[in-house]
Formats: sequence, C-alpha cells, structure tokens
Amino acid sequence: MDPLAWRDVDILVCSPELGPISRSIVELLPSTAVVALMAEPWEVRPGLVDFDACDEVGIKVAVPNLRHPAIEQLPDLAQLCCRLISNAGLDPTGARVAVLCDTPCGPFIERALTNRGAKVQTFPHPLLLTRDDWDAVVVALRPSEKPAMDVNGLAAVSENARRALLVQFSGEIDRLAARYFGMQLWPQRKPARGQLGLALETLGEAPVFRRFVGGLKAADTVRRGAQLAADEIGFVLTRAA
Repeated sequence: MDPLAWRDVDILVCSPELGPISRSIVELLPSTAVVALMAEPWEVRPGLVDFDACDEVGIKVAVPNLRHPAIEQLPDLAQLCCRLISNAGLDPTGARVAVLCDTPCGPFIERALTNRGAKVQTFPHPLLLTRDDWDAVVVALRPSEKPAMDVNGLAAVSENARRALLVQFSGEIDRLAARYFGMQLWPQRKPARGQLGLALETLGEAPVFRRFVGGLKAADTVRRGAQLAADEIGFVLTRAA
C-alpha cells in the first residue's frame, strides 16, 4: 500500500486474527483516524495494538461492547466453547468439568455446560483448581505475556485432575509442559497466539457479522466526535486489559 494512501484512512480495522497495528503503521495515519479493534480488552493479546503510538498521534481505539443487545456475543462464545468440547469427543451429560476462566465468559460457559447436563465449577486460576475426578478442564483464560498455564499451572492441573482432558478454548498453554505431564490436549493443533480454539465462524455468519458491524459503528461514532456511554454499542479503549 502506498504510504501516502494511509493519510486518507478514516477507520482502520484490526482483529486478533490479523497482524498487529504497530508504531510504523500508526505514524502513517492521520490523527483523525480511528482504529476499530474487533475485540474487547480481555480478548486482546499483548502487542496487538501499539497504544503508546496511538496516544502520541492522537488516534483513538474503539472496541465493540459484546454485552450490547445488538451484539450479544458472550452467549455465542459459550456455545462455541461447548462445540469445541463436543469436537473433542466428550459428552457433557453427567461429565465433571472444571472451567479455568478469568473473563466475562465464565458464567456463560458454566451455564451453557450445565444446561447440557454437565457438573461444572469455575476457577479463576489453575493454581486454585481443587482436586476432583474431573473429566475435562476447560482453559478459557485471557491472553497474557505470562500465561497462567505455564509449567506451574499445568503441574497443578496434572495433580488435581489426573485423567482429565485439557481443552484449550482461549489463552495460551505451554504444550511442551503439557506433554511432559502426559496430559491429553484438545485441539491437537495449537491455536495461533490470541486466537480461540475454534473459530467464531463455526457458528455461522451472524455472530461474526454482529461483532463486525458493532465495532464499525463504535469506531464511526468516535470518528464523528460523539461520546459513547458505558451501555452503548462500543467504547474507547486506552490500554488492553
């Protein structure tokens, strides 16, 4: 892309599946541009957007409000997590499932699995997992520079859920350490950093469309200089969670 063409950009779309918005890109944009980040703060992997560069140039970062009725994405993410568990070959009916979750998805995942007949308990960190005859441990953690599912976290899971299937929905897992502890892991192929264990498109076009439109609406509102209230379709992000 011609460097001069960047000066005509009004909205720059970014998502966890795409490459990072680095300083070199930000400095090509006009100060009136808005980054439409298609993820809430807890979904954003470190380094996805250079917030320092955005602050210096005066560029705002708008994100969708996944709880807004026009988007309502958290139930979709819970359904997606259940689909991933089913793909792993586990029937949730009567299964004992531990959910490691430090995101707003936790209650939705727990409810969705309970509705499918599973016995579910949620823990915010692997070191807090209690010992039980778990059939599965679902990892639904936020991206981090220091993932909780490192060798120490995996040691705790291995100790307290010896025969459980480890399901990676979100957040990183040290797969080398998991193999060392002899743990069964799904999906078999490691998701790219910051991506879910199963793509949102698996549920069809509607969830993706609602998120994309909501993110663009939020970005356009910010670009026009309007304020976004806490309960509106999106909000301005100054730093990833």
